[in-house]
Amino acid sequence: MRVGVVVWVEGLILKFRIVEGVRVERGQLLKVLDGDRKFILRVFDFKPESLLTPAEISRLSHKKEHGEDVVLYDRSLRLYDTALATILCQVEEDGTVHGPTSVPALFTEVEELDRIDLQQLNLDDGDIILGTVRSGHRATDVRITIKGSAAFPHHILVCGVTGAGKSNLGKVIAFSILVNSEPKYSLVLFDSESEYFKGSPPDRYGLAHIPESEVRLLYVTSSVDEPGRYTVTLNFEGEVIERSILMHPLEISYSQLHPLDFILTGDFTAPQEELLWLAWRVKRDDWLNFLLESPSSLIWRVLRKMVHMNTVNTVKRKLKYMLGDGDIFKPEPLDTNLLQTIVGSVGRGRVVILDTPHATEGEEKLLATAVARRIFSIYEEMKKSIPKEWSKLPYVLIMVEEAHKYLSKSTLGGGDFKENIFSIISKRGRKYKIGGLYITQMPGELIEPVIRQSLTKIMLSLPTKPDYQKIIQYSPYLDEAEQEIKTLDRGEALLISPPSGIRFAVPITIFDFNDLVRYRLMEYLEQGISTSV
Repeated sequence: MRVGVVVWVEGLILKFRIVEGVRVERGQLLKVLDGDRKFILRVFDFKPESLLTPAEISRLSHKKEHGEDVVLYDRSLRLYDTALATILCQVEEDGTVHGPTSVPALFTEVEELDRIDLQQLNLDDGDIILGTVRSGHRATDVRITIKGSAAFPHHILVCGVTGAGKSNLGKVIAFSILVNSEPKYSLVLFDSESEYFKGSPPDRYGLAHIPESEVRLLYVTSSVDEPGRYTVTLNFEGEVIERSILMHPLEISYSQLHPLDFILTGDFTAPQEELLWLAWRVKRDDWLNFLLESPSSLIWRVLRKMVHMNTVNTVKRKLKYMLGDGDIFKPEPLDTNLLQTIVGSVGRGRVVILDTPHATEGEEKLLATAVARRIFSIYEEMKKSIPKEWSKLPYVLIMVEEAHKYLSKSTLGGGDFKENIFSIISKRGRKYKIGGLYITQMPGELIEPVIRQSLTKIMLSLPTKPDYQKIIQYSPYLDEAEQEIKTLDRGEALLISPPSGIRFAVPITIFDFNDLVRYRLMEYLEQGISTSV
């Protein structure tokens, strides 16, 4: 359907006159046909055009204010609506899609997109499903996917205000990895709200509902005492489903921790880091117990007075804060090795859920750092020593919720950022098939390199100016997206993913995770595949 006529073009910005009676929405996708070229547009704002004089506007508005009819001769010539749009891409006659190298001529017609137009954009070439293409607030039936092998190592940044749908998006990505036909991807996520495994509240679904969870899921929880397979009872449409899930207790012995697990949290100064290394060199596996249980004066003497007493006291306080009250980190030796188990599961292409609803902020930070460091170290070492075996490993995505807690400027160094494992992964992870899924409602707090290096960005509703301006400032293809980002509804987003070949901002509607699970289970039931119902 024809919606307008081009009346002005400059650079990648185009203005068109809207046909009377036609509704055009911010974020709507449209096209312009000009000879053998097709231009795809996204509307980002509106501008009423008026040739009325100030005196005429004053007179007519006064009449309208007093309830009188306003008669305007030659209305369509003197007063009309225009829309501003950005040119996203150019489609050649042979179907080749590339960035715009020219502009449509004036007075060419602007039309709505059809399904064939959307399919020409090749937005469904990937293996990680996200949702469907959106035009305005209307979802289409054309799927949008990204290429995991290209997008994951270059990191994914998800931004959105509370309630915008960040958790649902995280579950959708986890679903895509879990049901992938080959174990070519792994996902590690830290679930502080206990919502990923069984779902929450009771009428929701979790990853355990998915049939593939029996093979591709490792659930780390404090509700079990020893590793093994456990039967989980779930509900689906009034029926009872039983799943046999691989589980591991959430416990790590002090002896399994290394100074780098603490140092790479980014919470220790250089003198404090030196103390950790000295204690480890002197006491080895017993270094943590030595620092925690010994009096400060004894530590000072054993370490040959090489550190200040104040440093010893500060380190003891920080260690106690991170190790907590013993629910996760245990002073005694253990028969289990959680960190080793997680690394093994990652190498087998599993989704690993670490359920931490009762963990303190310090415990969460140490746990996330210890897990991420082990994965990064193993992948780095394997690439350098046995590259052939490394090449067979799955790509790893480490989900970091509340990413601003780990990747914002710290006051530790007078406002300077202190390096930690996640900033290291953001810089070097792509070399070793390791990426970060950084989820935050405060992207304005993130350090700039993380925003730049996260090449795939999914922008949910983000109404605060410092946040969306920072993302726009360090991202391509979002220059004219400011108004749209502010007005997105729940579950709506803008996606850019150059590694996946998506070199413009695509408006999308994220799939509802519960609908995906429901469809997957119904599909299995219809195929007659046993789901232990």
